[in-house]
Amino acid sequence: MKRHTLLSQLMEKKLKKIKELFEKSQKILILMHQFPDGDTIASSLALSTYLKRQGKDVDLAVKGEIPKVFGFLTAEVQIKHDFLLGDYDIIVAVDCGDALRTGFPSRLAEFSKTKPLINIDHHFGNNLSKITTVNLVDENAAAAAEVVWRLLKFLDAEVDSKIATYILAGIYYDTGGFQHSNVTIVTLEIASECLRRGGRIGLISSNVINSKSLSGLKLWGIALERMEIRNGMVVSFLTRKDLQMCGAESEDASGIVNLINCLPESKIAILFLEMSDGTIKASLRTEKDKIDVSRLARLFGGGGHKKAAGFSIKGRLEKDSKGWKIENI
Repeated sequence: MKRHTLLSQLMEKKLKKIKELFEKSQKILILMHQFPDGDTIASSLALSTYLKRQGKDVDLAVKGEIPKVFGFLTAEVQIKHDFLLGDYDIIVAVDCGDALRTGFPSRLAEFSKTKPLINIDHHFGNNLSKITTVNLVDENAAAAAEVVWRLLKFLDAEVDSKIATYILAGIYYDTGGFQHSNVTIVTLEIASECLRRGGRIGLISSNVINSKSLSGLKLWGIALERMEIRNGMVVSFLTRKDLQMCGAESEDASGIVNLINCLPESKIAILFLEMSDGTIKASLRTEKDKIDVSRLARLFGGGGHKKAAGFSIKGRLEKDSKGWKIENI
């Protein structure tokens, strides 16, 4: 009980500091993580919407493109893919996991020497804390959207249907439509409040879960056909050639690892996906309480959560008589 009280006091201290920094700042940059997903996008949009209503000049930025599946969230929003440090009074990194995942690690380190940098996240071991002014991280939160919600409530934000839909979308994505074991009582309470405030769950589910292209489904078919099971580990592989043959994009592979993890005999599921930049992206999932896939991901310079993590390595996928392997470039 005493520890819980201390943690609550520490969190409130951080929230007060963020409020103070926002009040002193006019030009604000909100940074999503590279290869953006539904949580970093929706959480950033929720915070941006609130700050703009306070009369702030706010820009959103991400290294890389926004997946088409999230176009229903970003259709009327301008998002930068690069920025100048001198243009901003403060930078807020949302759901970035670590400095490298921001896509601009050296630039953020330089910025933090003279101006405030805020880190809002829910990942374990986020090394942005080494350079941030305020590190608002709740590792027990199912999504960064939960942390942003707590901040907005502390700021007495008016949560209308638009902001409620953003928060709900972030939570929906990172919980797999409330199916993953990271869902908590707090998660459901926040989701319920968002629904009461007009959050559009139907819009979210129809776009995030139920909107698959023909090319995307063909790609999923290849991944399912290549599925291998080894001592409780379910593995599949997708190459650039597969994407080209299907007319698919890398984003079309989103969700495959969750599907192959549904096998009853699965302890860990891993999808290896060749990216256009010469790297292989590995996505890891588990539903087993005694397994921590983030520990495995960190061995290869990645990170994430206990039950959902990932990493990227240089190389390409090759298949020989013994099966699939990673070749160094």
